[in-house]
Amino acid sequence: MRSPYMTRLGLAAVLLAAAVAACSGGEEDDSRIGEIPDAGDAGNPSTPDSGPDAGNPDAGEDGGADAGNDGGTDAGPEDGGSDAGSDAGSDAGSDAGPPPGTVTIPDVLSGYNLFTGTPAGGDFKPVEGNIPYELTTPLFSDYSLKSRTLYIPAGKAALYSADAVLDLPVGTIITKTFAFPADFREPDKNVRPLETRVLVRQPQPVGWVAYPYVWNDALTEATLASGGKVFKDFTFIDTEGVTRKFDYLVPQRNQCQKCHHMVDEQDNQHLLPIGVKARYLNREHTYGLQPVNQLQHLASLGKLEGLPPTQQIPRAPDAFNAGEADLTQRARTYLDINCAHCHNPKAQPGITSRLFLDIKTTDEFSLGYCKRPGSAGGGVGGEFDIVPGSHDTSILWFRMHTEISGKMMPEIGRALRHEAGAQLIADWIDAMPARSCK
Repeated sequence: MRSPYMTRLGLAAVLLAAAVAACSGGEEDDSRIGEIPDAGDAGNPSTPDSGPDAGNPDAGEDGGADAGNDGGTDAGPEDGGSDAGSDAGSDAGSDAGPPPGTVTIPDVLSGYNLFTGTPAGGDFKPVEGNIPYELTTPLFSDYSLKSRTLYIPAGKAALYSADAVLDLPVGTIITKTFAFPADFREPDKNVRPLETRVLVRQPQPVGWVAYPYVWNDALTEATLASGGKVFKDFTFIDTEGVTRKFDYLVPQRNQCQKCHHMVDEQDNQHLLPIGVKARYLNREHTYGLQPVNQLQHLASLGKLEGLPPTQQIPRAPDAFNAGEADLTQRARTYLDINCAHCHNPKAQPGITSRLFLDIKTTDEFSLGYCKRPGSAGGGVGGEFDIVPGSHDTSILWFRMHTEISGKMMPEIGRALRHEAGAQLIADWIDAMPARSCK
């Protein structure tokens, strides 16, 4: 389910598209990025609510009906494609135009020149220099298949961090394409991409900006959709042969901030990528014909500086591979990638709820043990975030498991329950020594 789909599309995808109408090698040549000025030396300009008790009982509304109603209207005026070019310039405080390194945002995905072909032709692939990558444990998004790429401008490199998101230079472009096979029992057939989300690092003071692109029914182009889109009554057949129908949400640009924001020491909010951290990138991917460690591949291309010896690089396990780590490590990894972009000491939901689900937190109260939520509202399955030994009276599990709008977590990014994820957290809580919370 995590495998890139890009090379698997073909005529079948076109047929599927007709039936379905219903929010990151090699030395590159910047001429490929025709619309993208070289970042030059512009400097170094540079995740949110998944956990159970963010205290925002309106969760599901944003992720579902609200987005649908707003689609095409709300975020539109906020700038869609023209923003990066013109607004960035005015933000610089003069009429001198955009600052050096500003990426011009095209109206269509092909305008970035980051991919060749189309899904319709079965030849949709990243160009050389737009580097595909995978995560050891990806964030759950309604079972969608995801294909990720990372483009770092010529002459630029990311800086390694053991804990934080890699410090990616101005001009970096991260793409993530979301797709579904018609039948998950045959995940390589009839794969239909719905959207490609693009994160661009612009010069300061703009920083990271998110742009959603929606694929047309013919799968020949994806168009900027600042207002998002809802694929109503989208269906697929799951691994058990059950037909699943739901409204798939392409987040509008404003909604991207829910998961991608961080509060700095001056209380300013910034967008940040989520998965581009060493511990999630520390795995192999096939480049050419060879499986290569992704971080070492970036370093060998001159795109990553400061990489320590392999044995010093942290690695998040595959949360669903019991052979890679124990239950606690796997459950904490799942919470870290799915919830900690909101529930950490530097994100507003974490600051408000005091529930920190990032991998570094060890204090049991901050993790939710026998902790009452700050503002979760009623009917969320219990009184405490986590009741050790009892998953079904723990709010954390309830909000991950429910599909009730306004109660489920994360607030945005899913309409369906992640059965395996909810079970993993249930197993983790049940394995804790039983405790009576007061």
